[in-house]
Amino acid sequence: MFRRVAFAVAAMAAGLVAGPAQAKPPLEAFGDMPEIRAVELSPDGQRVAYILREGDIDILVVHDFTTNTGKGLGRVNEIRARNVQFVGNDHVVLIASKDTRTFGYSGRFEFSAALAFNLKTGRTTQLLRNTEGIHPAQSGLGRIVGIDPAGQYVLMPAYMKAASETSLDLLRVPLESGRGLKVVGARGSTATIDWVVDSAGQAVARSDFNERSGVHQIRTRTDGGDWRVVYEEKSPLPAIGLIGMAADGKSLIVVDARESEFMSLYSMSLTTGEISPPLMQRTDAEVAGVVTGPNRVVYGVRYSGMFPSYEMFDPAIDAAINGVQNSLATSAVYLDSWSDDWSKMLFFVEGGQNAERYLVYDRKTNVLTRISSARPKITEADVGEVVVIEYKARDGLKIPGLLTWPAGVPEAERKNLPLVVMPHGGPEAYDAVGFDWMAQFLANEGYAVLQPNFRGSGGFGELFAKAGYGEWGRKMQDDITDGAAALARMGWADPARTCIVGWSYGGYAALAGGALTPDTYKCVASVAGVSNLRDMLNDARARYGPRSRSFIYWQFLIGDVDKDRDAIDAVSPARLAERFKAPVLLIHGDADTTVPIKQSNIMDEALRKAKKTVRYVRIDGDDHGLLENESRRLVLTELAKFLKEHIGQ
Repeated sequence: MFRRVAFAVAAMAAGLVAGPAQAKPPLEAFGDMPEIRAVELSPDGQRVAYILREGDIDILVVHDFTTNTGKGLGRVNEIRARNVQFVGNDHVVLIASKDTRTFGYSGRFEFSAALAFNLKTGRTTQLLRNTEGIHPAQSGLGRIVGIDPAGQYVLMPAYMKAASETSLDLLRVPLESGRGLKVVGARGSTATIDWVVDSAGQAVARSDFNERSGVHQIRTRTDGGDWRVVYEEKSPLPAIGLIGMAADGKSLIVVDARESEFMSLYSMSLTTGEISPPLMQRTDAEVAGVVTGPNRVVYGVRYSGMFPSYEMFDPAIDAAINGVQNSLATSAVYLDSWSDDWSKMLFFVEGGQNAERYLVYDRKTNVLTRISSARPKITEADVGEVVVIEYKARDGLKIPGLLTWPAGVPEAERKNLPLVVMPHGGPEAYDAVGFDWMAQFLANEGYAVLQPNFRGSGGFGELFAKAGYGEWGRKMQDDITDGAAALARMGWADPARTCIVGWSYGGYAALAGGALTPDTYKCVASVAGVSNLRDMLNDARARYGPRSRSFIYWQFLIGDVDKDRDAIDAVSPARLAERFKAPVLLIHGDADTTVPIKQSNIMDEALRKAKKTVRYVRIDGDDHGLLENESRRLVLTELAKFLKEHIGQ
């Protein structure tokens, strides 16, 4: 049994301690970004670094457990803070990004960068900024693939200019100068997409994908020798994913789903490329994440499922993680980071009656300590109960999903409720038990919320995911429609008070619901949704290239943009505007680099031309995720008003 203690992070984080309970949380309690996020435990386990949100300003903070004090290292207000990482105990690297346009390329791109903070001197250095020969038009300068155990430098891939071609090389970047230095034997090619280093920081493997030939190769070298190809396949979408190194340093770790319906973990010989029998594999879940150290040494895996589960190579660590999860059995418990000796582990907990909180487990004392809540204005009583459900689609396929009950509604009164159907984005993602800020806001407004994991979702095996290929607006949409019908048959939902709301792919599904099943929903809301599939595919081809993995993947999902024109248009909501009966709400950020805002422009124009009821809210300066507090508050305000008008409250 674990002993649990409450612990309030002091200094700058003192405001994170929850205040008195309120009758109903304010809208901003759900809409605002979490007050803390991207929490990282230091290698010695004595400190945590995290991003603190104050208004629309992010602050990088380090909290010292030994002195119970926190210190702000820097304010981030013109770029978006994405993640933090300790490099040794005395440096913290902040990964940040900004979307912008670049000369010679169409559309907007997300450009990332890495900033190193010296905790002793207070000095800040942008990594790779003054590196000679670096290609100026590249978006991924915030990626670290290895670190110096002494904490003096990091290893980062970057595209370098050369006389004949641009290559993705591996650079050694001292944290104090930030200037990238070439690593002997670590020059890649135009086809290189990834690097793996050993514990000494030497490049031992790289992954190449040639878009012209469709050939994927894994190259390795040992003892500083020559590079050799140990694995090769010709496929538009590589089957094997290069993850990192085995703990013994003698083999690579890869994931592959070809031998099983579910993604599994294997080792690959550094010298021959021989692939082992599965190291970690289940028949009911796939490897959804891999637990790796800073040099990508693999310690274990996280499996998919409505609740996360782990399997670790070290039995003692495996038992410790399972013990923490068992002590919080109604919540989703994620391993976030750990000390070098694994004596302390940081967990992120959500779902059940938890909004979002962080806990540290000390294996030596067997104490589980709460360090902070990310949403302190939301109490347990404010969280709507989330239950796992399953229903059958019209063709008999079992569809898993989540149902969030309205907060505070007793079980005896959970019938004939107004329903919001909320399909997820991706679409090859899935909704699991957790704290969904939008679903929980709607539950606090009195709505039941259905989140169906329709065919084509990830997390349930290759067969389930590929069952969605070519089924946008068809069987995938049927699965969503059938979910609403199932809840009505159970007596839980009122079919006369049902709306559909979605974001990204979910926004497409919402619009498709309004066009293809116009009598099912009383209102339709799309946030950053796709409306014209052929237009989106053509944009992807122009943006990434006709042989790019991105464009090829989207054609697998939707169809061939040239050969399947009629079939694609038949499920494009913007081309079906005449069929809509329900009023439509469109919301989109004009800096969206994932789904361009013109997708909502097209939908708005088509609906107005067809004389349908539509409200269009354009959000200035925000991207696909709408990460500004003001943007999310606006989304919830508009949704609340829209839903109340059309299906009550």
